[in-house]
Amino acid sequence: MTGDILDAFWTWSIIAVVPLLLLAMVGAHELGMRLHARLMRKAGDDAGLGSDEGFILSGVLGLLALLMGFSFSMALNRLEDRRDLMLQETSAIGYLAMLADGLSPEPARSLKADLAAYGAARLAAAQMPDGPERLAAEQKAADLREPIADKVRAALREGAAGPLEVALAGAYDTVEDTAVRRQALLQAHLPPRVLWLLAAYAIISAAMLGYALAGARARHRVASTTLYLLVSLAFGVILDLDRPRAGAIVVDQTPFARTVEAVEREAIAVEGPSAPPQPPAARP
Repeated sequence: MTGDILDAFWTWSIIAVVPLLLLAMVGAHELGMRLHARLMRKAGDDAGLGSDEGFILSGVLGLLALLMGFSFSMALNRLEDRRDLMLQETSAIGYLAMLADGLSPEPARSLKADLAAYGAARLAAAQMPDGPERLAAEQKAADLREPIADKVRAALREGAAGPLEVALAGAYDTVEDTAVRRQALLQAHLPPRVLWLLAAYAIISAAMLGYALAGARARHRVASTTLYLLVSLAFGVILDLDRPRAGAIVVDQTPFARTVEAVEREAIAVEGPSAPPQPPAARP
């Protein structure tokens, strides 16, 4: 139960999270205003925003901006890492397909066919949302990598350990390494406790802002609500960046898809259409 609550930010829709955070911040603002009014009535002081309150408020909002900035930067860096790994895997698959041309026709055709099937499975898994179907697709892609490894090992055994064989081994190692790293990076995101702490700090900051601006009443209500809306939207963007499959901001798989299509065409070209039987030559 506790784990479900902690993971709520990764299971709830962003369309629901942003309005909920906005409402919580607006409610905290109003609560802060009422708390300020009650305390001032007890103290018999009707003063507005003092210098001490303004100093504390500046520090609170500055720290909130710093936390939001760090969280946004970390999420954006993970998005760039996912894009870089996608491009590295794309390059590795294309390079391995090119090296296959150095083999004899039958091993080259078989290796390219297996590489095309593997690439198509990887692309299908990358475009699926989170769930059991995605996990099954990822396992299928991992299983399709085994025939490629077997053919690379066969080329190493049959060859003389020349430059081609060394390059084949290195290219396959890059394909496997980038696939594993991409899979691990898809599971990486901000810890749920950090997100809860960030949301709680945003709500507490709204309460303190309402407390400090209680003397102004409705004069700053529109401006403060706009600020809370911007904070909520920024929080939603952070969540979206850290949702590589379910978010609106995702890595474009077009380069990977084009490489897979090229490898598929090359596999068909290597196999080639069966040649029609030639008539026997006429005897003189």
